[in-house]
Amino acid sequence: MTHDILCMGRSSIDLYAHEIGVPMTGVKSFDAYVGGCPTNVSVGTRRLGLRSALLTAVGTDQVGDFVLAFLRNEGVDVDSVPRIPERRTSAALLTIQPPDCFPLTFYRDNCADLALTIEDVRRAPVDGSRVLFVTGTGLSADPSRTATLFAAEHAAARGTTVVVDIDYRAGLWPSAEAFGTNVRPLLARAGLAIGTEDEVCAASGQDDARAGAGRLLEAGLPVLILKRGGDGAAVYRRGGEPVAVPPFVVDVLNVLGAGDAFASGFIYGYVNGWTLEDAARFGNAVGAIIVTRHGCANFMPTLAEVHDFLQQQDVRIAP
Repeated sequence: MTHDILCMGRSSIDLYAHEIGVPMTGVKSFDAYVGGCPTNVSVGTRRLGLRSALLTAVGTDQVGDFVLAFLRNEGVDVDSVPRIPERRTSAALLTIQPPDCFPLTFYRDNCADLALTIEDVRRAPVDGSRVLFVTGTGLSADPSRTATLFAAEHAAARGTTVVVDIDYRAGLWPSAEAFGTNVRPLLARAGLAIGTEDEVCAASGQDDARAGAGRLLEAGLPVLILKRGGDGAAVYRRGGEPVAVPPFVVDVLNVLGAGDAFASGFIYGYVNGWTLEDAARFGNAVGAIIVTRHGCANFMPTLAEVHDFLQQQDVRIAP
């Protein structure tokens, strides 16, 4: 295998309000970072020491230059990323109002990453990766929808673990029902899925996350990792009882990106053969670090930083 993980889907420039604790009307300046769930995970896993590649698409604009330059500097393999002249690189704006208000606005009209095709997948290192990481947002429009399903089907047929981040963004879908109808065929190809309580409800069509998890597992999903924010995580296996994984208590600055940090840490443990519970605990640690920082991809911790954090917490995870 040439890569530990290939991430596929959304990328963007993220403009985070420089001023903390004020609404958009009070913001005077923004800090520019790189974002998008699979892009964040490609960076997060790379900083932890995994060999990561990213299949996204960017425009031929200067924002695309910004995204690719950052990723190359991080050591993420972007050799398969197409540049699409008639499309624009995506963007997102965020204001930071701790402890629980983080309004996010997406700019994804005619965005490049939703133009990914089956041929782009064929050119990417799917066969050479131990894990394929895809997201529900990749299903929000064609040709990306078909390309995402093709990538998952192709990877699963060759023994590559397909990890689905449910990644439900309500503003990108006409309804939760529409999202669920689209994401369930993707979950049917997954080896495991990761999602919040709201995402599991949207994916399953249930009003309760535990009932939703049960429905997804009954439909064929082997494992679901439920992200529970400040309450930690839970591991659901088909045919078994859920196992709670405790959180770490920290002072929160910005929760956006916590889920992607969790996924990065979890996948690190998973690729290294840890138990699902140990991998989720490590994911909780990476997520706890990132919520104390201003952004996501640009602030992902290194493996040494995570080990230092765990030592400070007097916690030992796995070998």
